[in-house]
Amino acid sequence: MSAYFFASLFVVVIAGFFQGLTSFGFALIAMPLLSRIMTMREAVPLVVILSLVTNLLVLKDCHKRIQLKKVWKLIVASVVAAPLGAYSLVYVEGDYLKVFAGLVVVAVAGLLLSGKKFPIKNEKIAYYPVGFLSGFLNGSISMSGPPIALFLSNQGIDKNEFRANIAFYAVFLNVFTIASFAYGGLITGKVVSQTALYAASMAIGVYVGIRAIRSLDESLFRKIALALILVSGTVTLVAAALRLAK
Repeated sequence: MSAYFFASLFVVVIAGFFQGLTSFGFALIAMPLLSRIMTMREAVPLVVILSLVTNLLVLKDCHKRIQLKKVWKLIVASVVAAPLGAYSLVYVEGDYLKVFAGLVVVAVAGLLLSGKKFPIKNEKIAYYPVGFLSGFLNGSISMSGPPIALFLSNQGIDKNEFRANIAFYAVFLNVFTIASFAYGGLITGKVVSQTALYAASMAIGVYVGIRAIRSLDESLFRKIALALILVSGTVTLVAAALRLAK
């Protein structure tokens, strides 16, 4: 086995840790190295399957904090918006959308990290546009998490409700995405065997992350979550900008 493989096992542990801690970030951390040792046709479904497992493990820890009355609004809105996001690629280059989304995510995450807040009073209604934006970005550039994470962070939601709501929403997206991959023939025997290779490492990381969250106060948790969102936006922005500059 190559050095890349053993390095990827370590990366999957780290990715699992942050997923267990915040309920997002697994793909952001794991995908760059996994895509170096396998094709994208293998890496993408592998990461989505592992993400589903991580989200289920997180839900096992905090499922009692799910706010179904709010999350279903995100799901309904995202289902409506996802096809529109995919259709938008007919008219707009995906990398331009990534640059725009990356700029917005970096700006908002940076402001929230600096202590700024933009309280939304009519929170019940706000879940619809947030879900719509998440679904649109998921359908167009596979960037569904940051809008929801930023919104929940801005609202000052409790760390366990934050994790539970994002994980529940992500499970829905994971299942839908895996079904589409299966229909498209991307869930192969090789992908399944690779998933089994990484599952234990991922589970260790998630377990440590779930244990670590119990000792984090709300302020530190919020800073870690926002920092991860900021990194996500920056990576998306820089990668897209470099491709457009070629």
